Amino acid sequence: MKITHIDIIRDFDDGILGHAASALVRVGTDSGIEGCAFSRNDPRTFIDSAQEALIGKDPHAIEAHIGNGLLHWASIEHALWDIIGKEAGLPIHKLLGGFRERLPVYLTCVWPGDADQSHIPPQVVAEQAVAYLEQGFKAMKIRSWRSDPMDDVAVVKAVKDAVGDRMDIMVDRTADGPGWIWDFGTAYRVARALEDVGAGWVEEPFGRGEVHESARLNEVVDIPITGGEGDYELEMFREYLKYGSFEILQPDAFTGGGILNIKKIAALAEAHGKRCILHGSNGFGLAAGLQISAALPNCDRMEICVVTPPLTPQEHWEPANQIIANPPLYTICDGCIEIPQSPGLGFDLLPG
Repeated sequence: MKITHIDIIRDFDDGILGHAASALVRVGTDSGIEGCAFSRNDPRTFIDSAQEALIGKDPHAIEAHIGNGLLHWASIEHALWDIIGKEAGLPIHKLLGGFRERLPVYLTCVWPGDADQSHIPPQVVAEQAVAYLEQGFKAMKIRSWRSDPMDDVAVVKAVKDAVGDRMDIMVDRTADGPGWIWDFGTAYRVARALEDVGAGWVEEPFGRGEVHESARLNEVVDIPITGGEGDYELEMFREYLKYGSFEILQPDAFTGGGILNIKKIAALAEAHGKRCILHGSNGFGLAAGLQISAALPNCDRMEICVVTPPLTPQEHWEPANQIIANPPLYTICDGCIEIPQSPGLGFDLLPG
């Protein structure tokens, strides 16, 4: 089997494809089997390079292609796995060792309006958490971007007062996002306060790629410190593990280099007794992350990101159901998402 063409079959951001800038790419073969995958970034920036490197090559040789640029074209890598799964008649997670067929989910919630969420009162967040809990969801995550991070602690307290132990709530600092980075004293004070109100973890409290301050904080607090969504180099994750920067590694199925590279990162984490819980996506963007997560013994939940309250994930996905042959895109029951069992990534597009 040889790759014959790589092209873009949908290129728009109208909400159908899911989270962030959206496109679907297709990789064709001389056998007639085609792989389709979501691209979070504009594929026009890399499709010429991918065509030059891959056309005429074996789609199964993913490890070999990594050295020729595939590590930077995750959507193409996902499409190659889609081809391999369709050829085998199996979902990708079965080819990778299939550890589970459903995963608990957590919803990363971002309200419309100010990015720092300062316009959303704690009680509104708490009421929405209760609504999601009543719909069967058992975990959610909010940003900690407010100018006074203790205001974010107050939000977590309001949620925990409302839901108690029935729902987990995690905090995403993603320090590069709000435009200013906590110093160590602030991070320590906030982490301790979040411990006191029952938060589940603090994500990326320092700048992306920072090793030593994260390790220092992780050593002196009980709340788990997590991160890694912007990294793909195995050496970077080795550093995180060597110094104890994070209790949970969170590579991304796109920026993390693709399915095979995520499998390697997760193996590193497993060898150090750490969890690997992927940074999530939404809509079609979840497909690859779900398949690889289902094959990881040290992954125990999946992020659905970004959910806009009061919408449910299913409401976010409804437009996508109109362009696939096997709706619904995903099924959620009792706070868990079912891993798609159709061959490859698990969805088939309608013709046209």
